[in-house]
Amino acid sequence: MSNYYLNIQYDGTDFNGWQSQPGQRTIQNEIEKIFNKIFDNQKIKIIGSGRTDSGVHAYEQVANVFIETDIDDIKIKKAINRYLPNDIFINDCRIVNDNFNARFSAKKREYIYYISNNYSSIKRAYRWHYKYEYNVSVLNKCVDFLLGEHDFSLLSKASSETKNKICNIYTAEWSSVNNKIMFKISANRFLQHMVRLIVGTMMEVSRGQISLKEFEKIILRNNPKHVAFRAPAQGLFLNKIYYE
Repeated sequence: MSNYYLNIQYDGTDFNGWQSQPGQRTIQNEIEKIFNKIFDNQKIKIIGSGRTDSGVHAYEQVANVFIETDIDDIKIKKAINRYLPNDIFINDCRIVNDNFNARFSAKKREYIYYISNNYSSIKRAYRWHYKYEYNVSVLNKCVDFLLGEHDFSLLSKASSETKNKICNIYTAEWSSVNNKIMFKISANRFLQHMVRLIVGTMMEVSRGQISLKEFEKIILRNNPKHVAFRAPAQGLFLNKIYYE
């Protein structure tokens, strides 16, 4: 039995997120269904690097799966892609060390979020159409408070069962690209809805609804009554998972 690394891209628009859920269309369910169709003598479960929410996309999600087979990895990739729906694609498939675990071996995760003032019927599923003016300079001032290790209890899903809310933000930056703005952030881990709550709350700062000082208090958990603003899912992309 060998351990296979999978690098996966997907359009999350029509999925109820990454994680398997009975009766729901999820990315994990779709991929496992195809693996079990091809290797029908095995009960195959894939291990993902982490979850993405409903409507969130991925340029490079990573998973691993143990399979008993003599088929080489190139043929496995071709076979899986042949049967997968058009909104999922395996970028890469290769054998890795048995100790590799897509979730626990990951050192850094990186997300990108896209926002535009210009509505596009074609790109509406891949960016947040923002009806207010924004200030990139103010947004990057918010970033100064994000960097480093913080407890993100006020910027993650309140009902989450995850008890440890401490994350280390390595990099974060806003930039302007082709009539839209892009936020890129990397960390050792992310909590449920965390990136969307960070983005949405920073945009509230940008349009003057929240002050920079108030934003700092949210990061430092000095404003427990604050209700964070959550950006919509469609502008968010899992960009890359980093391993040693």
